[in-house]
Amino acid sequence: VWINKASSGNRQSRTRRANRNAKFYRRQFGIYARLSLDEILSKGLYFFSGGVDQDDGSSLPYKLLMFGFGFFILITISSYVANLAAFLTRSVPDYVASVEGAINAGLKICGHPALAEELQFK
Repeated sequence: VWINKASSGNRQSRTRRANRNAKFYRRQFGIYARLSLDEILSKGLYFFSGGVDQDDGSSLPYKLLMFGFGFFILITISSYVANLAAFLTRSVPDYVASVEGAINAGLKICGHPALAEELQFK
């Protein structure tokens, strides 16, 4: 193998060109990744806000904040509805339909002191 300055210089230029191309592709990937994240957050905000359009010119940190807040609200409302459904569908073994039924069952009735005379059993 003969090594001369022309072949080593050619190898260095190829290495520089490869490094430049790698930097270009990394930068391009970063740009596409940020644009993709921005679009995903925009669609997520649209979903969490019930279809009301949001500000298109808002920044990425604002969209991240609003996406997190929307997700928190979604989880909160979902857990509230689930607990409400569980509460409303449970069976109640001793159902009391009226005050007379509570008195007959011997249950305590709580009330404001101003209503004490009206709630007294005669």
